[in-house]
Amino acid sequence: MKSLRVLLPFVVALAVGACRAEDKVPLKLVIIKATYGTADVTEKLKGLANADGVTAKASKDALADGGADAKLKVEFSVNDQKVTRTINDGETLTITLKVGKLLILKAEYGDLPDGAKTDVTTKVQEMVKDDALSVDATNDNFGDPIEGTVKKMKVEYLFNGGAKKEKEVAENENLTISNKGE
Repeated sequence: MKSLRVLLPFVVALAVGACRAEDKVPLKLVIIKATYGTADVTEKLKGLANADGVTAKASKDALADGGADAKLKVEFSVNDQKVTRTINDGETLTITLKVGKLLILKAEYGDLPDGAKTDVTTKVQEMVKDDALSVDATNDNFGDPIEGTVKKMKVEYLFNGGAKKEKEVAENENLTISNKGE
């Protein structure tokens, strides 16, 4: 059984929000919409969520009858920054809320901005260590979404609950976000 973990580097309380002691910025997790195949499971997922996050198995026994080969798609936000995750039937989605500063919102690799590209958000999220990121934008790391074309990697992120930022590098370059958010 596969599991997809989404690590959100915030201390969060559902609905009412919470404040980080060091900066007093109110932060909150909101489940916007959740579907399992053809079934709307938004309320079910909201009911499973707590102050630590949410864990849900993509199965008709756990959620609803979503039809053959259903996928669980969850749209949620942290401090109004929208994130979407999709997992296959039989997999488990875990959104874990933890103390940290760097949140990868979206990462893409390919012929940016309008050509063929791959969403590499989950893989890049897993590369965050000690609130910093250092990743080589290579085909070895992310596959080759469009052969014969020089690719780019773009990462959108939040640091310490602040405004959304982004960084972009060319293929074979290193993308770095320091533990100061730069």
